[in-house]
Amino acid sequence: MTEQIKITQEELSSLLDLRERIRKNVETVGRLNIRRHFVESELNQILESLNQSYGTSDELASEETRAVQEMTSKYGEGDLDFGTGIYTPKRN
Repeated sequence: MTEQIKITQEELSSLLDLRERIRKNVETVGRLNIRRHFVESELNQILESLNQSYGTSDELASEETRAVQEMTSKYGEGDLDFGTGIYTPKRN
């Protein structure tokens, strides 16, 4: 039978301390991964909303271009005062 050896209390304490530090580090890594998951989820939601807003911007720009073309074809080239609604044709 193999002879058993009892390690010193100092060696045991050192190993137990190391195990505790490893356990705490594993917990920290776990908590950080959970936080990262929620941050990434929120970022994905923001990116989705941002992409929808970009699509809306494209649609609004197209609507604006159509409105300007309609005004130009109806009244000719000119400037519109949005405060008064007065359209001033440009002189050639």
